[in-house]
Amino acid sequence: MKLKRMRLVFVVIIVVVVITATIASANGKGNPGVLSPNHHVQGLTDGEWSALWWQHIFALPYAENPLVGATGTNCIYDRLGNVGLIMADPQASEMLTCEVPVGMMLYLDIVSAECSTLEEAPFYGGDEEELRTCAEGFTIENLQASIDGVDVRNLDEYIHTSPLFEFTVPEDNILDVPAGSIGESVSYGAHLMLAPLSPGVHEIYLYGFVPSLDFAAEQTLQITVTR
Repeated sequence: MKLKRMRLVFVVIIVVVVITATIASANGKGNPGVLSPNHHVQGLTDGEWSALWWQHIFALPYAENPLVGATGTNCIYDRLGNVGLIMADPQASEMLTCEVPVGMMLYLDIVSAECSTLEEAPFYGGDEEELRTCAEGFTIENLQASIDGVDVRNLDEYIHTSPLFEFTVPEDNILDVPAGSIGESVSYGAHLMLAPLSPGVHEIYLYGFVPSLDFAAEQTLQITVTR
C-alpha cells in the first residue's frame, strides 16, 4: 500500500509540473496573458499573422489608413476568426482608444517594416530573397511593452520574419501606385499575440526603434473590452 501511494504521489507531481510548464509556455516565458513567441493561433505562426496584418494595412485607402494617422486618436481592428488585428498610428502623440468584444484575442504590432515589389528603395526587392534581405536589414532596437503597467519581458524573442505574401492595393493607397496593383512583400518586426483581456479598460504601451530609418514607433492604447 505504501509503495502504491508513493507512486500515486509521484504521478501527481509529474502532472502538476507538466501543467505548470504548459501554462508558462502559453504565457510567453513568464509574460501573463501574452502567448509565447513561437505560438500557433488558428494554425498560423506569428510570421504568418504579420503577413495578414500587412495585407490588411495595404488594403486600406490613404484616408482610412492608421499608418499615416488617418484614424486620429482611434485604433481600429479587423477580425479574423477569434483574433483582432489591432492597427493604429505608430507615431501618435496622444492616447489611442478603441473598443473590442470580450473573448477576442488581440494581435499587436510593436514596430515592423516590410519590403515589396511595388516600392522604391530602400523598401524594394525584386524577388523573395531580395525582399527578405531587405526587410531583415531594418534592425529593431530598444523594444518596450507593458500591459496595465506590467512590463512584457524578452521582447527580442518576439521578432519574426513573415513568409512571402501577396497583396492588392485600393484606390488612393499609401504606396501611391495604380489601384489594383498586385505586389509581393516580406515583413520583419516585433509583435504580440494577447489572450482575451478581461472586460473593462486596459492600457497598453508599445515602443520600438528602427535606427536605419531613424523611425520610432510609440503608442499608448486604451482598449475597452465590452461584454
